[in-house]
Amino acid sequence: MNDTVAVALITSLSTLAAAGLAALVAARSTARQLRYQAALAREERAEQRESGRREVCAAACERFLAQADAAYRVLDEGWAARPFREPLPWQDGFAARRALDEAYVRVQLTAPEAVVRAGRAVVRGIAAEFRTHGRIVGEAVGGGGGGGAGAEGEGDRGVSALSASELSASEPSASGLSASESDPAARSRALRERFAGTERFVAAVRVALGVGEEAAPVTGSVVGEGAGEPGV
Repeated sequence: MNDTVAVALITSLSTLAAAGLAALVAARSTARQLRYQAALAREERAEQRESGRREVCAAACERFLAQADAAYRVLDEGWAARPFREPLPWQDGFAARRALDEAYVRVQLTAPEAVVRAGRAVVRGIAAEFRTHGRIVGEAVGGGGGGGAGAEGEGDRGVSALSASELSASEPSASGLSASESDPAARSRALRERFAGTERFVAAVRVALGVGEEAAPVTGSVVGEGAGEPGV
């Protein structure tokens, strides 16, 4: 083999080796880029799923707060009514609490456990406030307090003040005071517990949506009368 052929052969082999090395480097670079793009796509899909979950959770919690506010409005009307000479529209209270229960189910399906617990405390607090009002109404109309305070069993979505308000149409209160005036301490306590429950729920929602600090743990029922109840 002469020198010219040897040089040509060496040059060809070097060129092939360089081309192979370049192809290998390009293939590895392409594979790395594809893996990076796949990882970015997975992260984007995960972020989209998380964003969608947060939107659904936020919508459920907003609806729950709206239904809780509707129940509070019915309670406010009952506390301020003067008093017991006309039947109060407690069918509105029943409808409000039923709507609240439906909204709470949505919270259970879409929200983290901390939010669910805070929502449960709100529902129990509203039930306890209805019972408190019913007891005051029953006592004011003369001996009906026992039925008003205990008429609502676990799972019963009837409003405890209903029988007392019906009775009031025929047996007006002698004092002529509203329930709030008859027992201002109970009314004040109910308002404090109401606001505390709502604040805890909102704080838990903010944490779940990533817009607030970690909420304080909900221990027991927010409302004293609802403490120890086994469920909604």
